[in-house]
Amino acid sequence: MEDFSLLYSYFEKIGNRELTDTEKEEIVSVFRKETFNKKQRIFNAGDENTRHYYIEKGLLRMYIIDQSGKEFNLLFGKERQWLGDLSTPATTSYYLEAVEKTTVFSISESAFASIMSKYTELSANIRRSYIFLQKRFVAILSKTAEENYEELLNNDPDLVQRLPQYHISSYLGVTPVFLSKIIAKRARKKD
Repeated sequence: MEDFSLLYSYFEKIGNRELTDTEKEEIVSVFRKETFNKKQRIFNAGDENTRHYYIEKGLLRMYIIDQSGKEFNLLFGKERQWLGDLSTPATTSYYLEAVEKTTVFSISESAFASIMSKYTELSANIRRSYIFLQKRFVAILSKTAEENYEELLNNDPDLVQRLPQYHISSYLGVTPVFLSKIIAKRARKKD
């Protein structure tokens, strides 16, 4: 049988109580444990996305591809974070891909709605994801690439270590060359 202990502890933490055996059985019945290999796409723009993903281990990226074929990273999700298209179950505009070998607990939209009604604390937890997303878009529009890089370093230093620079530059909306200049400038300031 699959190990769902991380998911149980997540629900116990947000609910501030231990789960009953019945609740654990319900969680196992609606979540599916899946593993994706590095660079494996989970969904593509144009797909009907019907699932939400809670990451047990690994790293996912959500991105778009513009008309010229250039990729823009919008979000990264790592251990103990939710990631997916917020407009589920509609046709998605995004791509979701594993940056590393990644294990997730996925849940369908209908089961997710049911779980949210039973575990009201989950709504507040997911709401924080929406707030982060809104802040991310405001930062993209209102801050410089240097400021956004500093914020990324301060808020998520391990993420910077795990990602190739081309993913970071795409996330910041700059070229890899420009990111190298930001990093070099930052290093000079420290000396």
